[in-house]
Amino acid sequence: MIDTSLFPYDTFPIRLEFGEKKNPTICHFQCQEHLDKYLERCRLDTKTIKIDYRDEQPIQRRKTNKGSVEQKSKPKGKGSSSSVQKRKSSVDSIGNTARPTKRKK
Repeated sequence: MIDTSLFPYDTFPIRLEFGEKKNPTICHFQCQEHLDKYLERCRLDTKTIKIDYRDEQPIQRRKTNKGSVEQKSKPKGKGSSSSVQKRKSSVDSIGNTARPTKRKK
């Protein structure tokens, strides 16, 4: 049985511990996806980390559509509403704006 004092938050059932033994870094996660993303981002060595689950077993991933963010390319026809026009650089320039003048003392 896992010590419940290791999990002070009800909504964070995953605990990650890494770093020095005297002063370890402790993180809590809501789900397995968040833990995986953190491990990938920080590139932690799997031999030096300790992962604890409040229910003593890994949480099953939810089956959602979290696939690739890229959208499938669609064939564009003439007059397609998805065409994007670029802004002209003359609109972005600040040369035509009036600036208030400073008063001389």
